[in-house]
Amino acid sequence: MTVLANIKAVLEADGTLLATATGGIYDFDETERLGINRTTLPGAFDANLIIKPCVLVKLRSEVPDDVLADDPSQYVSLTAIYEFWCYEDNGFTNIDTMLARIYTLMQGVQVSGTFQMHWMGDATPFRDDVLDANLNRSDYMATVKRSA
Repeated sequence: MTVLANIKAVLEADGTLLATATGGIYDFDETERLGINRTTLPGAFDANLIIKPCVLVKLRSEVPDDVLADDPSQYVSLTAIYEFWCYEDNGFTNIDTMLARIYTLMQGVQVSGTFQMHWMGDATPFRDDVLDANLNRSDYMATVKRSA
């Protein structure tokens, strides 16, 4: 499994988060370049095609950090930034609740395939005009390994 899939599994195993994220939890491997949309992820929308509260997890970047390296085994460590995008139709109450719960689930936690995750901050809440939805994003950093 990828680290994204492992992160998603941690989020989906939490009943408290799922009670708020009624539109589901997705990772970028599922949504690909289109992200959350009405065609490929109909479960994220109600019968009127209005987005339900939901979460999208994306890997922003992986950058070699030169902390751990073993050339003979082709092992290197990387700093990876993971983004947690939270959506809802109106207001930010559910978004704030989801971000707070994600913090509880991720901050200082070692997800399979990573060392500890560390919160890096939130974006400023904004509106997605394409989805006609409110959203906000939390970023987390983790050291991961890459090997042959």
